[in-house]
Amino acid sequence: MWYGILLIIVPILIPTICLYLRESGWTGLDLTVIGLLFAGYWFTVIVIAARTLQTRQKTTSARLASPLIELQLSSELQRQLADFASDRQQKLAVAAFELLDSEIPRFEQDADRHRALRDNEHLRQQAGQGTFLVAVTTEILKRLLLLSVAGEADRRMWRAQVNETAVRIVKGGLEHRTPAIS
Repeated sequence: MWYGILLIIVPILIPTICLYLRESGWTGLDLTVIGLLFAGYWFTVIVIAARTLQTRQKTTSARLASPLIELQLSSELQRQLADFASDRQQKLAVAAFELLDSEIPRFEQDADRHRALRDNEHLRQQAGQGTFLVAVTTEILKRLLLLSVAGEADRRMWRAQVNETAVRIVKGGLEHRTPAIS
């Protein structure tokens, strides 16, 4: 409704009111001034719309970031994951995400999965030895919380419980996919 008023009714009223006032003799506006008022109105509408869209895009991009979990792997498990990732020519974070993605049953849209994969491709790892970050989907994070049995009273412990559960799942996924070396 407001858009209709702003985009249709106000632009019609500007020249109509100006022409009425001019014919009634209340003001000596010529057509150039009426045109400038009309152009000024549209310029203002376009600037406000552009700023609104820009703000929405910033908010959306900030909201679209995938949640991160931290995996603390033993040196043996990190080596296995590195071998798995190099066989697939992937980064460690992407390989770990794909293991979690295949091992955890969930129902989600492909857009979330693709976003998390893209986020993992662009993650810069700054964690310590044996520790790295993995971007996951919100649904995977929810499933990790359920599998971790993280209760409401354990809010401070959620991160540790989720990380431990994710490590166990990655370890199990690697065991299923890589043959045992004897």
